[in-house]
Amino acid sequence: MRASVWSARLAWALCAGAGLCAGSASAQLPSTPQAPAKLTDPAPKAFEPKAADPAAAPAIPDMFGAGSPYDSGDLGGGALSTMDSAVGYVDSAIPASQFRLRTDAAWRNNRPTRAEFFYPQYQPGGPGLPAPDSSIDYQIVSAYLEGALNPDFSIFVEAPFRFINPTINDNSAGFSDLQVGFKYALLTCPDSVTTFQTRLSFPTGDADRGLGNHLYTVEPALLSYNQLSDRLRVESELRLWVPIDGTSFAGPVLRYGIGISFGERNPDDFWIAPVVELVGWTVLGGRESVSPSPSPRFVADACGDTIVNAKFGVRMGLGNLFDIYTGYGRALTGEVWYKDVWRTELRIGF
Repeated sequence: MRASVWSARLAWALCAGAGLCAGSASAQLPSTPQAPAKLTDPAPKAFEPKAADPAAAPAIPDMFGAGSPYDSGDLGGGALSTMDSAVGYVDSAIPASQFRLRTDAAWRNNRPTRAEFFYPQYQPGGPGLPAPDSSIDYQIVSAYLEGALNPDFSIFVEAPFRFINPTINDNSAGFSDLQVGFKYALLTCPDSVTTFQTRLSFPTGDADRGLGNHLYTVEPALLSYNQLSDRLRVESELRLWVPIDGTSFAGPVLRYGIGISFGERNPDDFWIAPVVELVGWTVLGGRESVSPSPSPRFVADACGDTIVNAKFGVRMGLGNLFDIYTGYGRALTGEVWYKDVWRTELRIGF
């Protein structure tokens, strides 16, 4: 009886609620579901990049086109080729890919052991020639190979073969001291290059036969090339030869030089360029053996010895395929490495 009363009350409440909702039109529930109302603002569109205006865009230079610093036809970071350098004794500042075959013939080296630049101290005090010599003539044939890894950097190796003709000691011939190094162009322009070079030398020649100086050396250098006009070029060098080991005769040698060449290179035909150079050396330390005939031999301090040579030559070539240099050098000072020297070389660029 009690349960039926509660059931009746619950049914009456539900009916009353339903009737209240039915009596309010605004609260009437729809018989079918309706779509939600549209928003007054349209939905944002996906981002679409605006097309660039070709006329308004800044021009981007072609870093690898003709005339650019990285044009594969140019060397030294500009419009300079292997054949632009015409000097025969001053080292070229242009990093390049080239092969060079050079011959030197020099006469009357009267202080062969000076600073151990050419020959080491004589025996028995050193590893050099058996007897002191008052004058030595020599000839060197050297093969030089340089490869440019990029327009501003190259590596090279030089393998010399030496013949010596002493006054007292026996004549000899054989492989001399191997040299390797690199060039890095510090500053490049279309008509000039400033380059840092380092050359290392290894004692691969037999010192007791006069074929090497029996020591390791390092030679940092600063090289420069400047084209003043279509025909006139100036090239220069400043090098410091430093022996890493050796006897008490060994000492550093400062080398400096300048070369001026005149002549226009024809890339498609024969060309010729006369060259004048001045090359100097100042010995900064070490000693030397002096053998003045008929006076007895003695040892002297080599520090301060200064040698200056004048070089006169001509370089001629066929386009950019190859060229040939030949030139004569003469000592201008009383101190000498040699009285006279004659140099000839064949150079092929690739």
